[in-house]
Amino acid sequence: MKQIISLLLGTLPLAAAAQTPTDTATTYRHQLGLTASPQLNKFFTANRSLPLGLLYQRQVKPNQAVRARLVGQYSRRDTADFAGSLPGSSNRYWELNGYVGYEWQQQLGRHTSLYYGAEVGTGISQRSFHDVRSGQDTNGDYQYDALRTSKQWRVEVRPFLGISVAVSQRVHLFAESVVSTSYTRRRDDYNGTGTRTYPNGLTVPTGVVTAYVNSDVWQVRWRPVQLMGLSFGL
Repeated sequence: MKQIISLLLGTLPLAAAAQTPTDTATTYRHQLGLTASPQLNKFFTANRSLPLGLLYQRQVKPNQAVRARLVGQYSRRDTADFAGSLPGSSNRYWELNGYVGYEWQQQLGRHTSLYYGAEVGTGISQRSFHDVRSGQDTNGDYQYDALRTSKQWRVEVRPFLGISVAVSQRVHLFAESVVSTSYTRRRDDYNGTGTRTYPNGLTVPTGVVTAYVNSDVWQVRWRPVQLMGLSFGL
């Protein structure tokens, strides 16, 4: 009987250890994540096409990490964006941005941590408007199309502050706020090369009308919710 009691007492520490919940604060050296950048202004319309991104993060110390992000977006609307535009007009937009950064992490609780740091990045984007309009001359009514293009190149510095919540040992949800300082070089092109098409089938080439405007913009913005995401520890 004494031997049975001793055996039971000896197994109690092992049973207790087996029942200890998994520590969700575990930090993995490599992490992959998906991000989305919601727009707070015009929330229900602007978020139909979100900039989506990939995140890679590598722990270099228990509470420090380097990270890299790639963010892109593409959208197209077949609509008339300008007064007087006709059906057949379209608006296309794409962008691609890359960032590298460094962050420090502070554990707030078993499941929650605060992190902060900064990242630098660069990106390009382009918006194209295919504008179909109507007109009238001595040959009658006609349709005329033109192309407007806006191209941008940007460099950016972004201090950030975020919070991360562990859903499981490997999976974390996070959101962060940033103060963005950026320089943007923008070029707007107008290409009026096209044709006039009349109802009787007559097609007349138009003259070439080309113009462009360059602009430089410095901007500082605070974005309360710059991005939200999900990461997975490897």
